[in-house]
Amino acid sequence: MKRFFDELGEPYSFWYSLHHGKPVLVECPKCAGPASITDNESIEMQCSHCFYSQTYQIDYDYTASGVCTFCERWFNESVTDKGQHHHKNVHIRCPYCQTTNQVPLNKKTSNRYSLGFEIRDGKDPLFQLNLYLLTHYRGKLIWALNHEHLNYLIDYISADLRVKPSLYIKRHASYRLPKYMKDAKNRDGIVKALHKLQHKYEHTYSMV
Repeated sequence: MKRFFDELGEPYSFWYSLHHGKPVLVECPKCAGPASITDNESIEMQCSHCFYSQTYQIDYDYTASGVCTFCERWFNESVTDKGQHHHKNVHIRCPYCQTTNQVPLNKKTSNRYSLGFEIRDGKDPLFQLNLYLLTHYRGKLIWALNHEHLNYLIDYISADLRVKPSLYIKRHASYRLPKYMKDAKNRDGIVKALHKLQHKYEHTYSMV
């Protein structure tokens, strides 16, 4: 009997992969070849075949908040002057008494950029490109973010006995896998589909 011990956390989520230096493989929109999404100071998609690239622009909201030195009222104002966005502290008028104050600049990602975004319909959440390691089984999507994720799926799904890392912690690597991928009746078919993706990966990167 093949036993598999699952991993804690969600090490194969889109954001975890990017932030831990593990490129996500997608299909190049120009040549349909293999492209990688990486996060090195900026999030970039680059094709290893035709070298086409895109950069994802993260939008930020800038605000300045503090207690006015004159009327002593707290305020939180948007900073729209792009020239001030690179400063640690900015000069801004109090909205109540119009006194100019020097207060810290606050920077945060806007609502258009959410760490909650995950893979939907086999596409990455930023560039909306099809994952490179993508196939179907009985009309259902089967995909992997990269080769490491693909190996995990093969080991997990082909196992006869799957052991959770903790009885008290719900979040583990298989937490977000759909039920049809976990059903024993689908095991052989899904593993076969995953092995085809593995062959695709090996053939592709032996040519790169």
